[in-house]
Amino acid sequence: MGRFLKVVLLVLVGAIVVLCAVGAYWLRNPDRFLPRVIADLQKKTGLQVEIKHVELRFLPLSVRVYGLEVKNPKPFPAGDFLSVPNLEAAVEWTPLLHGKIVVRSLVLNRPTIDFISDPDGLWNFQNPTGPKNQPEHFSMGSISTLEVKNGVLLGSNLIDPSDRPGPVILELRGASGDLKQIEFHAPGHPAPPQTIQGNLTAATAAFGSIHTKDLRSDVQITPRHLTFKSFETKTYRGKASGDLSFDFAAKNTTFQARVQVSGIGMPYLLTEFDQGPPKITGMMQGKLDVAGEIAHTSNPLDEMRGTGNITVRRGQMPLLNRNASMKQVERFRTANASALPASAFSTFAGDAELRNRRIYSRQIGIDFYGIEVNGSGSMSLMGGPMDYRGSATIEKKQGFFIDTFARWFKGAKEKDGRLTFPIRLTGTLTNPQFSVVR
Repeated sequence: MGRFLKVVLLVLVGAIVVLCAVGAYWLRNPDRFLPRVIADLQKKTGLQVEIKHVELRFLPLSVRVYGLEVKNPKPFPAGDFLSVPNLEAAVEWTPLLHGKIVVRSLVLNRPTIDFISDPDGLWNFQNPTGPKNQPEHFSMGSISTLEVKNGVLLGSNLIDPSDRPGPVILELRGASGDLKQIEFHAPGHPAPPQTIQGNLTAATAAFGSIHTKDLRSDVQITPRHLTFKSFETKTYRGKASGDLSFDFAAKNTTFQARVQVSGIGMPYLLTEFDQGPPKITGMMQGKLDVAGEIAHTSNPLDEMRGTGNITVRRGQMPLLNRNASMKQVERFRTANASALPASAFSTFAGDAELRNRRIYSRQIGIDFYGIEVNGSGSMSLMGGPMDYRGSATIEKKQGFFIDTFARWFKGAKEKDGRLTFPIRLTGTLTNPQFSVVR
């Protein structure tokens, strides 16, 4: 992340530095020196740079750059890693007289940043052959404020081994925000440790298959990490908050997220992963910790792992409504639930562990309006089999008919007039099979 930010700022500020140096003499037509500016930037970065037009103003000193584009190097697909329709920088006069550039503010209007990683760990803001060092006539001091207005941020991988473009993993649109007090080290000296902080908003944001809107977040950037800290966003009729961080230290980027959700509409969430009728309805709340490595495959988040606890209220499992065993058990529900579908429940709560593309639960509790189910098991996220086992307890005492009910269910037990019997849920998400063990 540090290299990424360094290259972006080098391109932006490099244009400002060279244009300020020559603009004092050729104010009327600074575009005549664009070839010199572009050539200097390409030598410094090793990347192909285009600038369409520049304007200089002296009171106060500012530079406007139009049509800035930085192209992807090979082996990346054709396109821009950075595109800025226009930017404006306000530069301090006094430090400039001593050969030092201090930018009071740098504003990027409608930028698009599309960063891509290839299987060898190279990013599209890096030159594979390495840029050539050039003598420095000016040195950077600092940028007080870097502001982004209505931008786009995209992140993806190339697929190994073909280097085909992979799916977009991170996507922010309508993004605005600012970073404060960016310091630069002197040429030939190692960069000191630095944490750049700021804030960000985005009209829409997506990570993998999860889509949100109205994102608000603090941002922290170090040479190896990008963190969206204390973010808040709206998603699937509910809300989510937490922290999301990316680690760029290894060849493959890793991520970690701690998220709290509330009011999430299950049908809207599940349509992101599977088309067709909803498998479960209701409103979800919970806490989730997830992490993983972003792989160079067509499914880069397949190896995601995590733990959490969730509760879904006032929902149902529509595909079980016609199940014979479910309808048989339905007769034991409370009277006020008689008009509800057979699979309707008041609460569904449990723990969850995600690993090896399956969700494992040690304890799940479901209240089917007077029938309490407790169990454990696992299910596949890839359309494969699921297997949950447990017991159902009829909360209402059955009185005289308890012996009759016990004969219906093999393995049923009676305690204090309440009947408990073993159950099982098998099949797949699209074809669940609920059965009373006989």
